[in-house]
Amino acid sequence: MLESSPSFVPDPANDRVYLGLYQLKEPPFTITPDPEYLYLSNTHQSALEKILYGIRTRLGFMMLTGEVGTGKTTLCRHILDTLGATIRTVYIINPSLSGTELLGSILDDLEIPYGAEASKKERIEQLNHFLLNCENDRPVVVIIDDAQTMPVETLEDLRLLSNLETDKIKLLQVLLVGQPELVEMIGKAELRQLRQRIALHSRLELLDRRDAEEYISRRLYASGNRGRLKFSSQAVALVHKQSGGIPRLMNRICDYALMAGYVDNLYTIGPDQVRRALKETAGLSIEAPLEPIGRSVLGKGMLFAAGTVLGLTFFYLLVIWGGFDTNALLIRMGSALVSILD
Repeated sequence: MLESSPSFVPDPANDRVYLGLYQLKEPPFTITPDPEYLYLSNTHQSALEKILYGIRTRLGFMMLTGEVGTGKTTLCRHILDTLGATIRTVYIINPSLSGTELLGSILDDLEIPYGAEASKKERIEQLNHFLLNCENDRPVVVIIDDAQTMPVETLEDLRLLSNLETDKIKLLQVLLVGQPELVEMIGKAELRQLRQRIALHSRLELLDRRDAEEYISRRLYASGNRGRLKFSSQAVALVHKQSGGIPRLMNRICDYALMAGYVDNLYTIGPDQVRRALKETAGLSIEAPLEPIGRSVLGKGMLFAAGTVLGLTFFYLLVIWGGFDTNALLIRMGSALVSILD
């Protein structure tokens, strides 16, 4: 029984104890945005290709959105690694700034001198001067992570940077990265000018069942596994169901499942190990799946039972007291129950 299983809560101060048993060089399911562990599903591959195209052709403003934990930051790190020394980059991870502060952060990362008391206009002029001097050199790319946390006023100030251009190209490439709320923010009437300047929008979708299996295998391989350790298809299905296809949650479940596998001395992680992992993972429960159940079979059964009881009661009253045609009533009741189940 689950209650009698040994405890396997990992000690965050030490390396995972299962590394030696499974001969892994490092934990495969950490939640840090390591590009080495990036799994390119169809949606991630599409987003990567679009953004790289947008940067190389200097489209200007671009946007990448996706649910929490879908791998936006990891994808951005991969983009930076891919482009390497061919671009100059500014990476802003805390964009809850005023427009003036944001401009200061951009200038600081590009090592452009400016006065501490420089106005917004003066900072933009300094940036424009720098961009004009390196126009035919490496493009400058500003990536703003968690952009949904930016004040509306700062987003409006950001629009001013879209005016930094020549007759031929945009001098500054800006990638706004954020959760779905960012789309709602950009949709505000006061930001319509910024919205019109976004030349490209990519969205990361959740992983499907096949993606989940490939994702787990990819991370195991990247950590040093060469086929000795694996998750059974039933285990993968349970991980996918309980995580809702969100990579970050999959990592948490799989990490604990490996701890359970270590305790059981197993090289094939099965649904039992995943269930034990779920008991140790705060916020996840096999009794309360992350995905909405909606009108489940159970829900329909309850509706059917309630409808049957009410229908029979109504039928009895009509026949006894009203003298109605029994056959006609049965037909009408059958139609009503069908509509309830539909």
